[in-house]
Amino acid sequence: MEAIAASLGDTGVCIVPNFLSVELIKSVRLDLKAIKKSGQFTSAGTGQGQGHQVRHLIRSDQVYWLEEILANLIQQQLWDQINALKQALNRGLYLGLRDFEGHYASYPKGGFYKKHIDSFQHDQKRMVSVIIYLNRNWQSKDGGQLRMYAADQHTDIAPLAGTLVCFLSHELVHEVLQSHKTRLSFSGWFKN
Repeated sequence: MEAIAASLGDTGVCIVPNFLSVELIKSVRLDLKAIKKSGQFTSAGTGQGQGHQVRHLIRSDQVYWLEEILANLIQQQLWDQINALKQALNRGLYLGLRDFEGHYASYPKGGFYKKHIDSFQHDQKRMVSVIIYLNRNWQSKDGGQLRMYAADQHTDIAPLAGTLVCFLSHELVHEVLQSHKTRLSFSGWFKN
């Protein structure tokens, strides 16, 4: 966890393969799929408050928001990892992170999320974005990469199971490229 904080502090981005164990990835993926099958996912939107809108031309994923107080056993293991990461980021970078909001995300075949940043125009509380991928046997032909922009360059990150990506929410412009099969993740934001 300390190495993640150091990398984030040095570059504003950290990518960690195998952040979660194979067993936990499988359990979280099954939990996500069970909730999706039960019909509890909703179309994701953009903006917040009265400005919140579902805009299928900007993003086409569906989400299910998780709350630690309502977490089942599998979700609590995920929250334990998030809380350990928050502690390491606060200890190593003095960010004053207090809260975390997160959701399961499912992109259908053909799904995408156009170029954006994760902080809101009138609300800069989101400090660090976190994504943990849950996709088994993902190949480059499946698309769905996270494209991160820096200056005139970009870097593409494959959504491989267990990979953690974290970055500064108010700085990094990014997008989700079109996926050619269902793409699953847990995404969220540390807030101060």
